[in-house]
Amino acid sequence: MTDSARTPSDDEALVRVRGLTTVLSGKTIFDALDLDIPRGRITAIMGPSGTGKTTLLKHITGQMRGDAGEVWVDGVNVPALDRRQLFALREKIGYLFQNSALLTDFDVFENVAFPLRQHTDLPEELIRNVVLTKLQAVGLRGAAGLMPSELSGGMARRVALARAIVFDPMLILYDEPFVGLDPIALNQVLKLIRTLNQTLGLTSVLVAHELEAIKQVADHIYLIANGKVVAHGDPNAIAGDGSPWTRQFFGGEADGPVPFQYPAGDYAQALGFPGGAA
Repeated sequence: MTDSARTPSDDEALVRVRGLTTVLSGKTIFDALDLDIPRGRITAIMGPSGTGKTTLLKHITGQMRGDAGEVWVDGVNVPALDRRQLFALREKIGYLFQNSALLTDFDVFENVAFPLRQHTDLPEELIRNVVLTKLQAVGLRGAAGLMPSELSGGMARRVALARAIVFDPMLILYDEPFVGLDPIALNQVLKLIRTLNQTLGLTSVLVAHELEAIKQVADHIYLIANGKVVAHGDPNAIAGDGSPWTRQFFGGEADGPVPFQYPAGDYAQALGFPGGAA
């Protein structure tokens, strides 16, 4: 690892974002964004649709690079890593995709085993033991022979979580883990996130919209809008902090700092009234 890619170790933050600026198709997604993800905790990233929450996860894993700024993960500056270093970092990061992203032609066992087969030369017996251990952790060892089409939404999410922890990562990124889950499956996933974070000593980052679910599992919330952190704090306190951003987002107000109307020219003129007057 080059000196330019490393920063002095920080015992508190596993992920540090500093001055991140990202512009896509002329739209500013992040505008000198700063935030810290503390080690061993569960941090939620929330905000209106289109504010770059999933994009932030892509920056953390090095799938995207900003136009300016730094993204530090476990003491290394991700944009400064070469291909080999980046792949080594990614082996320490688990990723739970929004729709689970299970391989439809593989059964549950082979879905969890897939990363091991692709990136290691482990003997079959050891792969079997690792996979069954991870499935046991999510309560689905008995479903090892089922196909993805035979799984409920909650079961599919749990299989995807078993796959995400197959390398015993230091960090797990959850992209909308609660979408489409019934109350029972939601509570199962919430319990798993908290239990795995504690028992495996993980750091977790959740992108989600469901405040009530976040309150049950997260230690801290960042609310992102207009390219910046507009509020952050304890999940049970942030919704009542009185700021217009939190009032609109958590109160579900149609208009506010995030406008209802997309920017447009003069309405009367667009309708063809002379001089722009109705």
